[in-house]
Amino acid sequence: MSAPHAWQTVYVIGGGPAGLMAAEVIAASGARVAVYDAMPSVGRKFLMAGKGGLNLTHTEPLEVFLARYGARRTQVEPWLDAFGPEALRAWAHDLGVDTFVGSSGRVFPKDMKAAPLLRAWLRRLRAAGVVFHMRHRWIGWDDSGALQFDTPKGMVSIHADATLLALGGGSWARLGSDGTWVPLLAARGVNVAPLMPANCGFDCAWSEHLRTRYAGQPLKSIVASLTDVAGATHRQQGECIITEHGIEGGVVYALSARLRDAIAIQGSATLYLDLAPGRDCRGSRAICLRRAASVPCRTTCSSRRASPASRRDCCAKWPAPLILPMARGWPRSSKPCRYDS
Repeated sequence: MSAPHAWQTVYVIGGGPAGLMAAEVIAASGARVAVYDAMPSVGRKFLMAGKGGLNLTHTEPLEVFLARYGARRTQVEPWLDAFGPEALRAWAHDLGVDTFVGSSGRVFPKDMKAAPLLRAWLRRLRAAGVVFHMRHRWIGWDDSGALQFDTPKGMVSIHADATLLALGGGSWARLGSDGTWVPLLAARGVNVAPLMPANCGFDCAWSEHLRTRYAGQPLKSIVASLTDVAGATHRQQGECIITEHGIEGGVVYALSARLRDAIAIQGSATLYLDLAPGRDCRGSRAICLRRAASVPCRTTCSSRRASPASRRDCCAKWPAPLILPMARGWPRSSKPCRYDS
């Protein structure tokens, strides 16, 4: 393959963070870059992530960080050697966006917003000569091998010197991630791994009381743990959110791929949440989610002589570890887990 500067123009299809980063690197090599995206503007899912503070990276030890990539570690490690967490923070700083490390070790922009970073990034890309073509939905190639785009003005065909695909997944169609590119590549003989949810929530059979009273409430400073299909135990400290139909966010996202795989292989998995790690919380007003989830509450109450009603009250006040059985199709869906969409 020729050196990038020998190409007349490189066409990047996809205006998410991967496509924008590719455009920046290619433009820096001296090539002209054109970015095409089906949406009216770039970075839509990136902006949505900013509503949660925009977790850019993590400051945990590199060995722990790399281990989170599982079977893909050997492929990802050279990338992180070249552009790791500190390099990413320096990149954001060069755009005028300062970052800070949260209590969980995660890194956020100081203003906890994505829009200022995206605006500064786009200014730098345009200054480097990157051109953006919005509302151009890539639909494959024509018989001559030209790229085909469906646009508001009709079909457009372009013969590309070089093309880079940064098409995203299939998690949020209305923000551009619809996965419609999979059959286009498969028809060309490209092996594509089935799309699976990565950061995903899980369904739980909450009681009506918990669902109506606590949906949307965060569980903070907790520790989640699970045993994967290989028998290894994984722990993650942080927070998550109770939703109307289950649990998602934070520690659930960090462990969701392993939960997903365990459910797919074994048919079920169990997630443990320590709601008060290292703390004696007897007498607190926190809820016992195991009881609310219709899961047998095995909390040891402070008084063995208490009546059954008193023990139930004790369980309702004592935030002992939460045990959530996750099973394929339990209780509402035929899918092992659902996209956070």
